[in-house]
Amino acid sequence: MNAEKLQRVIGEIDSEYIIAAGERLGLLDEMGSSSKRTEEVMNGKILRKLSKTALLAAVIAAALAVTALAIVVFRTKVQPADGLTGTWNAKDGNHTVYFENAKLYMTFDSDSPRHEVLIKANWLPSEPTVGSLGVYTDYLSDDGEGPILPYNINTFNKTDIQGIRYCFNGRETLVKQDEWRGFERTEIEVDYTGTPYGYETANYLILFSPENNCLIYIGGTDSMQTLEKIAENLEIKVGSEITELYDAGSDIAWFDLGRG
Repeated sequence: MNAEKLQRVIGEIDSEYIIAAGERLGLLDEMGSSSKRTEEVMNGKILRKLSKTALLAAVIAAALAVTALAIVVFRTKVQPADGLTGTWNAKDGNHTVYFENAKLYMTFDSDSPRHEVLIKANWLPSEPTVGSLGVYTDYLSDDGEGPILPYNINTFNKTDIQGIRYCFNGRETLVKQDEWRGFERTEIEVDYTGTPYGYETANYLILFSPENNCLIYIGGTDSMQTLEKIAENLEIKVGSEITELYDAGSDIAWFDLGRG
């Protein structure tokens, strides 16, 4: 469509539709009655055509921007489940495992070379029982006591994450999924009431980098806000590609909190 045809089409669109669309998208303030809005916004032939063209262009641009935001595709997939069955390779052979309480699982997709990742925590809500504050490491934890396990920070450096379904053996709720500092961030709350786990609830913040094909896990009985603050104060160092990985021979794994 050339400029002349586009101008003609724009000229044929009723002004009321353009104004209504502009108001819905927040491009126009309320201006009284419909007839009054038409008179004020489109006063005279030349101004009328210019105003309609400019306003419609703004409406189209805003709609395209909204559409672009809506079609962000995450390589971290969160899938629903009603119980989950998989194969787990133990020392005495393969076993079928069943997570009867699993309500969702996560997969991670990347064609990029695999890179190791180290973390340095510059803020923690409590003193770690494993690892040290302000030192690069691949694992940090405060094991707490009893049903309290404040936080556990793990980097998946030795286990392949491709083709594995990661789940929780509780009733999960997806809280948030967004892009954060080059990572895909997924936040999940899990209710363990009625399960064998000692804690009733836990929060999980998972960071995945498709570009570097690496994964950072932060989980704990501390609040999601606390886990977010831990993440905000992490220094992340992406190292050289890992060529030798530990293959568990499994198509399923779990993110549930654990000690040690």
